[in-house]
Amino acid sequence: MNGPTILLTGGSGVVGSALLRHLQGRAVVTLTHRKPLTGDTVRGDITRPWLGLDPADYRALAARVDVIVHSAGSVDFGAAPDRLHDLNVRGTGHALHFAADADARLVYVSSAFVARTDAFARIEQQSNGRTITLGAYARSKTTAETMVRESGLPATIARLSTVIGDSGTGRVARLQAFHYLVGLAMNGMLPFLPAEPGTCADLIPQDTAAAALAALATTDTDTGSGEHWITAGPAALPISRVIDIGLKVADEWLRRDPTRAQMTADVFKPLLVSPQTSAAVIDLVLAHAGPQAQPSLISHLTGLMAAFNGADPFPTSLGTIPGGPPAPTETAVESALTAMCHHLAGLPKEIWSPSF
Repeated sequence: MNGPTILLTGGSGVVGSALLRHLQGRAVVTLTHRKPLTGDTVRGDITRPWLGLDPADYRALAARVDVIVHSAGSVDFGAAPDRLHDLNVRGTGHALHFAADADARLVYVSSAFVARTDAFARIEQQSNGRTITLGAYARSKTTAETMVRESGLPATIARLSTVIGDSGTGRVARLQAFHYLVGLAMNGMLPFLPAEPGTCADLIPQDTAAAALAALATTDTDTGSGEHWITAGPAALPISRVIDIGLKVADEWLRRDPTRAQMTADVFKPLLVSPQTSAAVIDLVLAHAGPQAQPSLISHLTGLMAAFNGADPFPTSLGTIPGGPPAPTETAVESALTAMCHHLAGLPKEIWSPSF
């Protein structure tokens, strides 16, 4: 096979699984942990020194690899800070150590939301812990980025925004927070959404993200270094448009199959309210629920929307990466979102069982 031998971590995740498909025909070794994968795999653990491998296996792997794409990590912004640090920070340290031992270039899969870490911190202070935000997650990715920069190794940082399903099929390896937001709205289970006027969501299809990462991993060192924004940029969609697309797809499914009575989104279209109003509602609910109350779905979604509210658009590097995908257009993003909504509409209704 021509080209570099690539070690991929996080191959079972949303981004990693799409990247693995995109790299078919290339020399790829996937570091697996719990979930078995097909192809050339090595069972290990990114949170442990030496990637959880014995010395002989570690040396053999290091002798083979030219590029490591480090996609493993937690994207659960409600996870405990210790868990986020273990996966996102310590795991990156081990990936860097391997890259040094292998004399390999590193492509670190980060998050565009590191640019909004300060905003998340302010919301955490204002909410006094009532709202789970991306703060701890963004801080863990920021710390990992700093480690990559200070390592002195040949490396590129790829900052991804909100990854949605495949642009053609809408399918996604694992549902994440944004998918639940749209799915609940489509099923009439989201009474309101905290969104400031003009709020936009930066969405990137998983296959577009995979194409960009593949280009960064297989290009020359000079091109594949520095920071690259794998985002929609100016093609980000107004959140009101996101909801409207979801409701339109839900209506299409309901008309096609009237027995799908759980799809009542045309009746229960979520009301877009200010974050301040949302916070007041959460305060009221928790006051009645008592001090032991756990963060509700609405508080989780309030935290998620904090990633979008009142923020300037992300820059984008798409269209400038040699061999990578073109810069997205609003039409292309809307088409991918529509495909994702059709995928969500076909999922069992038991998935959409929120607790407010």
